[in-house]
Amino acid sequence: MPRLKHTIDGEDDSDSSFSPHDSNLFDSADEDEDSGTEVTDIELCDNPDEGNEDGAAENLAALFDGNAHPPEYYRQGIEEFDEDDLDDGYAPGTREQLDSLEDEWRRFCTSILRSDAKTCFRSVTAATLYKFFDWRLNQKIGKAGRKKKGTKKESSLETGWKQFRLVYERAMGEKLDSKLGRRMRKPLKDLAKKHELSRQRRKNRCMTIDQLKGQIEETLSTTEKSFELGEIRILAVLFLLLLAPEGARPTSILRLRFGDIRIMLVRDPEGGPPIIASRFTLEFTKTYLGDKDANTFTVPEAIFDPSLLLSPHIFLLGVLFRHHAFRAPNLVCPAQLDNLKIHPGELELPVPLRKDLDDVCIFRRAIKTLTGYELSPTEAITYGMMASWIKTVGEILGLETGPILYSLRYNAANEFDQSANVSDALRNLMLGHASSDPFRKHYLGREINVDTWAILRGRTPQQALLKQICSVGHSISKRRPLHLTPAQSASIDAHPLVKKLTERLPRLQPGSPRYAKTRRELRNTKQTLKRTRRQQVRAEWTESQAVEDIERQLQGAGFAEFVRIERSRPQLPAQKRLLAALTAPVETTLEGYYRRRDNAIEAIAAYCQVQEGQSARRAAHSTTRGAGDASMGAPTRTRACSSVCKPSEETPALLAAMSVFVEDAKERPKRCFLCVGEALSREPDDPSVQALIREFYTSSDLTKHFQRRHLNQLSPGVKPVCLVCSLNLSNKKHLQTHALLVHGTRSREE
Repeated sequence: MPRLKHTIDGEDDSDSSFSPHDSNLFDSADEDEDSGTEVTDIELCDNPDEGNEDGAAENLAALFDGNAHPPEYYRQGIEEFDEDDLDDGYAPGTREQLDSLEDEWRRFCTSILRSDAKTCFRSVTAATLYKFFDWRLNQKIGKAGRKKKGTKKESSLETGWKQFRLVYERAMGEKLDSKLGRRMRKPLKDLAKKHELSRQRRKNRCMTIDQLKGQIEETLSTTEKSFELGEIRILAVLFLLLLAPEGARPTSILRLRFGDIRIMLVRDPEGGPPIIASRFTLEFTKTYLGDKDANTFTVPEAIFDPSLLLSPHIFLLGVLFRHHAFRAPNLVCPAQLDNLKIHPGELELPVPLRKDLDDVCIFRRAIKTLTGYELSPTEAITYGMMASWIKTVGEILGLETGPILYSLRYNAANEFDQSANVSDALRNLMLGHASSDPFRKHYLGREINVDTWAILRGRTPQQALLKQICSVGHSISKRRPLHLTPAQSASIDAHPLVKKLTERLPRLQPGSPRYAKTRRELRNTKQTLKRTRRQQVRAEWTESQAVEDIERQLQGAGFAEFVRIERSRPQLPAQKRLLAALTAPVETTLEGYYRRRDNAIEAIAAYCQVQEGQSARRAAHSTTRGAGDASMGAPTRTRACSSVCKPSEETPALLAAMSVFVEDAKERPKRCFLCVGEALSREPDDPSVQALIREFYTSSDLTKHFQRRHLNQLSPGVKPVCLVCSLNLSNKKHLQTHALLVHGTRSREE
């Protein structure tokens, strides 16, 4: 079988590209080369008992010596072998893209050509292919009636053409005719011109380390963006800190497991105290025809590091201590690391992690529970989720265009290329490239960050300045608008399509399918128009604001006073403690450094358990209780139960807890006993307590809340807990009965 030369990976991998002029995706086998004799070249006698029995025995001994199976076993295996079941070697993302394109070809053939896909493949012509891709570019609605994003780039059209050739070969067992492939170059160019596809490639601006520090600080401090669970916010920072030094593909970081990490104390060859070193083995890379060799990176801590915000081991150890991940059962506090010694004559002391965590993914998403959020035992954070978080925080930071996950990989690749300590071969190994071509095509900055004029004039280049100008943070500004103004939002209602749908809605029967469809279309149209309008405002802001600033200064008025409207909650106490620990001033003594480091690790481990809630613009949700995580074996509800059983004072939460018990079957309290129990587990000064212990206007409102917020979120097989009563309940029905008889709370399902 011919060997695949080029591969396609997911859209999130900028390495996955094809040359637009490739006419052959595969290398042909050298037919003139003599092949060596294989085992399968030996002819087997159909009946080994025929002829000389001694000779047959000798043949059997030579061919099957030491094998427990007779010849019939292998003959039967050859007959039953299903070649259709062989893996084509494509990654799951690639296979999904090819399947999707094949489905589009099938729909085109049946609806337009009125024939089956196989027949159309046999009689395919340049005209057919031209109309297929023209039809494909015109598609606006995809599966399940969802609006398609559409093709914007000419490179995407070219990639679709390459994918079609792979789909053809997979279906027909042979390659598409090379002459036809060459003839399609002009039609593809014509299609790109007809549909006004852009030839501009995505900007590969780098994120410098200084800008990374700003991104991390904004991620930890912002309340404009909520991460539902505190640990997700910490993981968003840890992801950046692991991605930056390795220059790895983002997906390989997201797939890290606890078993891929090694923590050790290492003896400093230059003297001084032992140093904590973290080793990461990135097993996942772009794969074709099997996994590639894994790369292992080592990141040592920097003693007296001026910025803990840029210390990967601080955040990693915080996560490890939060999950009690160390195999030594008594290693439960970061301060214990300060006193560990390395055995005389040895260079390092491994700090092993629990074996039962080897296959547990580090970057896992938050899931809803009965009373809040917890870390999922199995569901990993996806590429799209992480990309959205990083982009949103970047916009809050004031970047003109939110950074992409590859910004740090671009930066690492260019720094490696310019470093005297890194050869081209080592750079390619770290980036996972087979040659230097992907680096030159995708990573080498197309905005040249070299002071060429200074070099030509023999002067010292202003490299720091050029690097800043060509980075993602080149036009950072906190004044850049994040949201539409009320007037801009109101203008959306004047759009003709919005007015048409708004006028149609009252004429339809509420609850009917047409009413629901029109209402959904109206909502989606408004959201699309607002998103488009927001992008337009942000794109035009830089130059328009620059003109205003220039005019005001020329008139002697100076800069206009800027006041950003606060649309989000204030920082929670736990968030303030986290930032204070991570931005603590540098200590000049070793004991002071240990104290600073340990405080930061403890603050991170504590913040991992904070419940932030679903939206940053709602009341804050913060806690220090242990989020349930069965896969980690971490204790849950310990602090909550102690606070319920032994209250130290009559706090508002405790007074509210006394009001959710009923003495009469007809009594109906207006507080949610589950939310009140959650409030008991939180710090008294937590601002979210007031929202949790609030009274509903009517008992019916409480019933709706209880059904929507709690019963609907209870997963099958999960045993609920009443924190107010310190009682473990057996199932959902038990919870409903307990809610009605003890707390007077009805549910709709009764």
